[in-house]
Amino acid sequence: MDSDCLTRDGAEMNETAEISGQHKSSLQSPQAHLAELAASKQLVLLGDQVGVAQHVRFVAESLPELYSAGVSNLAWEFTNQRSQKHLDELVFSDSWDENRCIELFVDLLGIGFTYREYADVLKAAWSLNRSLETDADPFRVIGLGLPTYVEDPELLEGRSAAELDLRNWWMGGHYRDIVAFHMASTLTSEVLRWEQRAVVLLSAESTTTRLIQWVDGVATVSVGNLLHRWMGEGVARVVFHGAVSDSGAIERVESLVARAPEQPEQFGISLGLSTLGNVGVNEVIGTIDGIETSLRLRDIADSYIWLGNIESWEPCQLIDGVITDDNFSDLEARYRALDPRSEPWTAAELEEIREEGRLELSTSWPKLPAIEEPSDKRRRFRKRRS
Repeated sequence: MDSDCLTRDGAEMNETAEISGQHKSSLQSPQAHLAELAASKQLVLLGDQVGVAQHVRFVAESLPELYSAGVSNLAWEFTNQRSQKHLDELVFSDSWDENRCIELFVDLLGIGFTYREYADVLKAAWSLNRSLETDADPFRVIGLGLPTYVEDPELLEGRSAAELDLRNWWMGGHYRDIVAFHMASTLTSEVLRWEQRAVVLLSAESTTTRLIQWVDGVATVSVGNLLHRWMGEGVARVVFHGAVSDSGAIERVESLVARAPEQPEQFGISLGLSTLGNVGVNEVIGTIDGIETSLRLRDIADSYIWLGNIESWEPCQLIDGVITDDNFSDLEARYRALDPRSEPWTAAELEEIREEGRLELSTSWPKLPAIEEPSDKRRRFRKRRS
């Protein structure tokens, strides 16, 4: 096998796919691959780095194909579960309500998560529902977010609501674990009990299934871990290129794609059928099914979506007009709980903080390993004299 081929069995694999009418081994468009996988699983966990504009646009564009494949739900962590009634009303309504859409993101993190591309996902769901027959089942977006803040900054006595120990105290348990159980419970009540299917868009660390990660010597719990224990093969994990924060693995994948004879611009592929699945992952610390072993991409994810090199990533854009006279006092109180000070923040300061937050999105994204500068010294070779 040519080590630079993305698929493991090349032409033979493509021929088998054509005869059977299935596309389980050759490269597919990312939308077709995600839809095919989602049609065979009850839940597909789609792991991402937060704020990558191309990835969020891909999700919005994929909704019609997912619905045609029998997937009637998109679940995500970007709106609160407590606002599900308002979310349903938004995507089921006869006309688009931009203000109600903005309110859903404001409810999540105040000024902290108000990005146009995520709002466009909701508008895409609304548009899809407008195109369906009257008696067709609607497409839903399900909020998995959990309110984790104190809304009155006076109760904090000058402390920041972002302090992890403080959040653990008022939530009655470890923040990460509580959120994982909340998401798993919500998916059970909103999707699984109705025998429906869903694609679940989450930050990558929440989507691990067989992989148990370790932080400071303690095993973590993710919603993917919980669902995999309950559902086994009924849940699959898909990751966008770059979602697994391992600079060496990212560099190796980009090198393989650049040298692949297929020359794909975008694709989705099963890691069990791909050379990409053999790429080693060295910066992720964890165990597979409780066993310590060297990790490869195929060990920690089922499928891979490639939309381009990570250097092509663009941060999401801010929604205009989020801060208004009507919501300013609530937004200011929410932010002052995170960054306490004696005097209130101004609307101009909050708008500046929004823009700074957008610019900082890319700082959390993985980076390729730095290229070592060649040494100034050059060896000189001379012919030996006989």
